[in-house]
Amino acid sequence: MNRDELHRIWKSEKSDSALQKLPTSFYAEVKKLLSNCKSFSGASGQDRTQKAIVEREFRILQRLSTEIAKTRMKKIIDAALSGEKVATGMLAEEEAEFAKIVATHVGEYHRFIDELALTGLSIEERVPSKPTEVRLEVVRFLSDFPAIIGVDLKTYGPFKSEDIATLPTENASALVSQGVVKQVHFSEGIAPTSRPE
Repeated sequence: MNRDELHRIWKSEKSDSALQKLPTSFYAEVKKLLSNCKSFSGASGQDRTQKAIVEREFRILQRLSTEIAKTRMKKIIDAALSGEKVATGMLAEEEAEFAKIVATHVGEYHRFIDELALTGLSIEERVPSKPTEVRLEVVRFLSDFPAIIGVDLKTYGPFKSEDIATLPTENASALVSQGVVKQVHFSEGIAPTSRPE
């Protein structure tokens, strides 16, 4: 690990909303880099200019490494809050344990919120009701007609003149009253099947 590599990782992490893949030993390597730089800044035989340059280098490395750690911490927390699972292979060793703890606690708190929302409701109220069955009716279109949204929130059409369609009864009745369609009864429009001679 060197300054250029650390800077590349920092830039990549800051410019992308997704977690970037890090080696499991990333933070151990960063600590070693910082330690080496610190030792070099305390070495004897340096003039004031050299010492100032090395100390400035150390502060830059410190800032890059802490910003990487803070940025990744926020991304791990955001992923847990969104219910997204972070792949362990993307994380450094120290982050993997942190991500696991955060995901566990956030999951528990989500369950608490769900239970809170259900407090005071009877068993019947807690169970989602079955959707009401929609009665359907067969109709014949007397003219071209655009697509419609049925009372069951499904899309029907578009239709051409003489199209036969099955629509929710409420929609069919409205179209009948507008003169757009005609109800089809089972005895209507069915050609008799010819018998083999």
